[in-house]
Amino acid sequence: MPAKGVEDARPIAVTDAAADVYSDSQYLANNPDWHLADTAWKAREIASILERNKVVWRDAVEVGCGSGGIVGKLAARYPGRPIHGYDISDDAAKLWPMQKASGAIFHHEDFLATKSVHDLVMLIDVFEHVEDYMGFLRALRPHGRYHVFHIPLDLHVQGLVRGAYMHARQKVGHLHYFTRESALATLEDTGYTVVDWHFTDVAGEANVSTRALRTKLLNPVRKLIGSVAPGAGALLLGGFSLMVLCRPRDDAPAPTARST
Repeated sequence: MPAKGVEDARPIAVTDAAADVYSDSQYLANNPDWHLADTAWKAREIASILERNKVVWRDAVEVGCGSGGIVGKLAARYPGRPIHGYDISDDAAKLWPMQKASGAIFHHEDFLATKSVHDLVMLIDVFEHVEDYMGFLRALRPHGRYHVFHIPLDLHVQGLVRGAYMHARQKVGHLHYFTRESALATLEDTGYTVVDWHFTDVAGEANVSTRALRTKLLNPVRKLIGSVAPGAGALLLGGFSLMVLCRPRDDAPAPTARST
C-alpha cells in the first residue's frame, strides 16, 4: 500500500536512460540520504525570497523533490497550504513516509505529464540534471504563477583549475554548469521574468560535517569575500548557488511538445 500522503503512479519518464540513474540505486549509492540533510536550510532560503517579495500563494509544488524534505519542512512552516512533491525516482519515493506534515502530498510520477497548475512551482537543484534543460524549463513555465529555482554555480575559477565540475557530474549528476550570468540568462531565454535573486552559501551550509579539509580551510576566505562582494566570491572560489524568483513572461511563446 502507498504511504499516507503519497499518490503512486508509475513514473512516466522512468524508462529514459537519464531517469534510470535515479531509480537504479546509482544516485542513492553516491548520495545515501538523497540530500535530506540540506533540506532545512534550502527551505529557509525559499521562504526568505518568497517573504521578502511578499508573494501571495495558496499551494505549491516541488518538481524533482527527491527525499521530500523541502516539501515536508515548507508544509510545516505554512500550515493549511498544500505542498506537493513530484519525483520519478523509485529510491526517492521510499523516503517520503518520513515526512509527517499534514500538508505534504507526494506523487510518484512525471510532473510534466500532468495538467497540474499551481500558484508556486519550485525547482531546487534540478534542471542542471536534465539533458534538454531549456525545453524542460519552457514546458514547466505554464504550470505556475510564480517559479522558484535554486541553481548550482559550478563554473568558477578555482573549480575550473581543479576540474571540480567533473566531480559534480560524477557524484551528483550535473550535466550543465552555470555562472550567475548564464543561469539568469537561461531563465530569461526560456520565457521567465526574473523578479529577484540572491546567492546561497552552499559551502557553509551543505553537508558541513563531511566537507573536505580544503573546503573547510577556504570557507573563512570565501565568507570574507562573500560578505563584501559575493559575486566575486562565486566567480573566483565557488561554493555558492543562486536562488531565483521568477514569473512567466506574458509574451513568451507557447512551449513545444517535449519528448519523453
